[in-house]
Amino acid sequence: MGSSASKVLSGGSSLRTEWRQMSWDEQTRSSLLDAIKEYQPLSQVCVSEARILLLGPVNVGKSSFFNTINSIFRNHVTAQAPVGSPLDQASITTRLRAYQIRNGRQGKVLNFKIVDTMGLEEERKQGFDPSELSYVLDGHVPENHQFDSKGNVSQEMPGYIKLPKLSNKIHCCVIVLDANSIASMGDGIQTKLADIRGKITSRGIPLIVLLTKIDKACPATAGNVSLVYRSAAIQSLVAQASIKIGVPVSYILPVKNYTHEIELDPWVDVLALSAVQQMLRFTDNYFDECLSNTDTGYIQPEKTAGDLWTKKSSLPEQPPADTNRSLFSPNGNMTGLTRFDTAPKSISSPPPRFPGSSQEDPIDKQVAELLSDEDESTAAREKRIADVPPIPGAVPQEAA
Repeated sequence: MGSSASKVLSGGSSLRTEWRQMSWDEQTRSSLLDAIKEYQPLSQVCVSEARILLLGPVNVGKSSFFNTINSIFRNHVTAQAPVGSPLDQASITTRLRAYQIRNGRQGKVLNFKIVDTMGLEEERKQGFDPSELSYVLDGHVPENHQFDSKGNVSQEMPGYIKLPKLSNKIHCCVIVLDANSIASMGDGIQTKLADIRGKITSRGIPLIVLLTKIDKACPATAGNVSLVYRSAAIQSLVAQASIKIGVPVSYILPVKNYTHEIELDPWVDVLALSAVQQMLRFTDNYFDECLSNTDTGYIQPEKTAGDLWTKKSSLPEQPPADTNRSLFSPNGNMTGLTRFDTAPKSISSPPPRFPGSSQEDPIDKQVAELLSDEDESTAAREKRIADVPPIPGAVPQEAA
């Protein structure tokens, strides 16, 4: 199960080093599994389960993402959430479904739910209606509510929660996009996503973007998902999604769902679990904000929790012996980097051209500029990406 990331990508250019650091080994997979199993919201927020909402167009892999995470914890490929075919134009999911995940067939229920929704469609009165999102985010809509593309959420509907608690609300949102459709995204979908982003950020709810179907966007990752962060094609798609949606690059996570496999792939698991870990970290940030807005604020407990999630979210009591040379990777393992090392400064070839895009495409031009400056530092590049204006109608990031 050693890393094969040194292979040259076929069907796309390869980077000399990973543009986002990830450890590809069984220890990382086990560490992610153990930490997520032990996740629980801070006791002060009085919420037993985090609620993570999936949003996005039809047929991008929202329900498949839940099935992928469920498969990892069941130790075999599952299909609990119904999914459609690539030819489906309408959403298979029509209800608000809050899925539990158990650690094994008869194991403990984990302390978060993945909430699935009806998919967005290009036409104005088709698919999920963004005007109803506020009711979902604020916890007014009961589980298993049947959506209607014409809109049917109101205070008079059966089961409407008039006085929702924090436990009823959404604590983290995830926009799911097909990596192969970023460049060809229609104006209707883009307008709806702008509306959705505005409603999310205006409430201070954290937002993550998942890019699915990376195995089709970069064929090399179909045979070896661990090559994802060496792929210039995926790097370019992440930068393009950052500009289209209006979020920083670090908020965009490429994943591959289980769609045709019948056995688990450890590298698919690592990528999916790292995405869930980031969602739960963002959820903790949301709960921190909730506490800061209370009269008492955060109160340090008398005894620090001993679970793995808390340990991984805390600085070590004793610093490493050589603090001038050593850095920790996100999963807690020592890396070969030093404080004077930098991330890769450029890709080995220009960003790939996307079907249907012209040489004068302004979005394509911005992506090329984001990735082409060999003298630009990683921090400067991240700042420039964050400074790119979002799609029309979106609420600015700082409004959150």
